Amino acid sequence: MSAGCRTKHGWSIRAYSIQQFSGLTVQRFGSLAWASVVTGPAAVSLHALLVLLATQVLTRYRADAAAGPANDSFTNRAPITGTNTTVTGSNTGAGRETGEPRHGGNNGGKSVWWRWTAPTNGDVVITTDGSDFDTLLGTYTGSTLSTLQLVAGNDDRGIQVTSRVRFQATQDIEYQIAVDGYNDGTNVDSGSITLSLVCVCEPIVRPPNDNFTNRTVLSGPALVTTASNVEATREAGEPLHSAKMGDTSVWWSWTAPLTAPVTVTTATSTFDTLLAVYKGDSLANLIEVASSDDQDPDAGILTSLVTFNATAGDTFQIAVDGFDGASGQISLHLDSVLVSLSDPQSLLDGSFQFILAGPVGRTCQIEATAGLDAWTSVATLVNTNGTMVVTDSLATNFSQRLYRALLKP
Repeated sequence: MSAGCRTKHGWSIRAYSIQQFSGLTVQRFGSLAWASVVTGPAAVSLHALLVLLATQVLTRYRADAAAGPANDSFTNRAPITGTNTTVTGSNTGAGRETGEPRHGGNNGGKSVWWRWTAPTNGDVVITTDGSDFDTLLGTYTGSTLSTLQLVAGNDDRGIQVTSRVRFQATQDIEYQIAVDGYNDGTNVDSGSITLSLVCVCEPIVRPPNDNFTNRTVLSGPALVTTASNVEATREAGEPLHSAKMGDTSVWWSWTAPLTAPVTVTTATSTFDTLLAVYKGDSLANLIEVASSDDQDPDAGILTSLVTFNATAGDTFQIAVDGFDGASGQISLHLDSVLVSLSDPQSLLDGSFQFILAGPVGRTCQIEATAGLDAWTSVATLVNTNGTMVVTDSLATNFSQRLYRALLKP
């Protein structure tokens, strides 16, 4: 006997047979088989058979969907071992538990869990790099959802939609790690997860000016100093420099010897820097004076530059950080030397002339604009004796021309 079965693409024929042996009837439909005792001629309702088969398939589908990932719930978090390891998983079909925190500051809704016990004190970085969706990442201490304490959390790392956290781990402490999907208010992201954990074990050599209390003291109206932020850390209560996430900051302190405009730059540093200048004598009372991420991102200049006005005797705290945890060699340039332009004159040929005054031996870039909206370079000069006469022959093409002088590092 054969029966028709409705499929996604139409009807197909599946073999259905009844075999009777001494009152025992074996019934088959495809790979499905069952037996029953009959006392008379074998009779079968095709409708009942198809309803039974559909019910079994639907029940199995619902059971699979309800199961979700094995580490969906906090109590079933998957173990991670070692100090340099990568695990994979998925949050497809995951949910959110009652009392679960908001990972990375977002509502999420499809979280999965891991646990890792620190084998030693060390510096830990966890990322979701390689995951194929917009992730949220949270790291906690505590043995139940109701007792969790946030250690570090992140939504997007830098310009990427994967996540990164960094923290100092304590030996034998168990850390709970949650990966969730970003919730845009309509949908919650999900997909395949790649979770990487790297722990650099102590002892770790930190920069001497890693902490605010150990900032390096600078002096003089103009200076260049070098340092490194490799293995530097972010302190509790430390501000986000230039409102960007970084966790490899180092600190300097400088007192202005005179009243003058000041330029600070990280030009020629070897990594993507964040730069901020503050007033205040502790992390708790810092007030930002100026900050910068990229000096010119369109031109690929990822070092930083700030300018501000200083009054003689004022003390400023200077922080250099790495964008998204970047680190390397730092070159810090500070100038508080007055540069002036004076004695303007229009010449008979239509060109314009003025006097540049500034520090001897320093390079100045003269720039001009017709309306303060776009500055162009007129000349780059080395001031050999403190004052120089500058002539702009292109001034004949403009009815109005404004000038400024910039000290080069």
